[in-house]
Amino acid sequence: MGGKNTPDFEGLSQADTEQGQEALMQQNYANRPTQYSPFGYTNWTSSEVIDPSTGKPVTEWSQTTGLTPELQSILDKQIAIQGGRSDIAGMLTGRLGNEYAKAADFGNLAPMGSVPTSQFTAPEPDAGDPYATRQRAEDAVYNQAMSRLDPQFESQRQGLETRMRNQGLRPEDAAWKSQVEGMGRNQTDARNQAIWSATGAGREESGQMYGQQMGRQAQNFQQALGANQQNYGQAMQGSQYANQLRQQQMAEMMQQRGYGLNEINALMSGQQVGMPSMPSFNQAGVNQPSSMLQAGVAQASAENAASPWSSIAGLAGAGIGAAGTYFGMQAGVPPTG
Repeated sequence: MGGKNTPDFEGLSQADTEQGQEALMQQNYANRPTQYSPFGYTNWTSSEVIDPSTGKPVTEWSQTTGLTPELQSILDKQIAIQGGRSDIAGMLTGRLGNEYAKAADFGNLAPMGSVPTSQFTAPEPDAGDPYATRQRAEDAVYNQAMSRLDPQFESQRQGLETRMRNQGLRPEDAAWKSQVEGMGRNQTDARNQAIWSATGAGREESGQMYGQQMGRQAQNFQQALGANQQNYGQAMQGSQYANQLRQQQMAEMMQQRGYGLNEINALMSGQQVGMPSMPSFNQAGVNQPSSMLQAGVAQASAENAASPWSSIAGLAGAGIGAAGTYFGMQAGVPPTG
């Protein structure tokens, strides 16, 4: 009854593993083609190496990218030129070190321009004391009038005395005194009139002189104000020029400090030959082989189902189960299931 052989499950599992590895290697090989373009190529090479983690041999792949002979020649020349430029740049690093060894000295630059102050170059208008001006005008008019009246008064006095003496009068006579007093009143009235005239003329002259003096002061102040604004503008232009000159000197100094670095950067930079770009392709997929282990398990299940021993084992299990239920009921234990 036991003519069927039990499948070798370990061997079947090993066979599945080997099939999977073989399929993976075939897929890797299919996905590593040699590609060509107008600019170059890329290819793959393989070698057998030992995996340090397992100690087993594995396949190691290497990819190589190359240029066409024309581009390879150009690249070799550019590399040679870059090597020469790098040598020159290396020689310039000594000078660059000297340029950056000292800190930037801004003390030798032109001083910064200062903001000019707005100051008036003329005093406030001052017309002087108007009362003194008026007094001087009054005195001038009065003295001018009296310079004419005093000789007249003296001539009148002498003429009056001569007439009175011819009339036989003497200074102690009442008629003499009366005529002298009358002449004195007339002269006083003339002096008062001269004073009033001098006062009016002084007031007028004072106002005119004050106005003229104020006009001259205002004119002088405007001229001084214009001159001050002109001086302020010139000073501002000078300050701006000083700042501009300082900025130019600073820019030139910083340019001199970075000139060597710019030369090195210019030598080190340059256009390179680009690596060839390969077109993409559809990678091959792996075909999963049928599992030998699953086939063995299915075969064993089918054989067990067809064996008569399986039926007997099933009946024996059912009888044991029924007996257990019967004895359990006798003991007062309720059946399960």
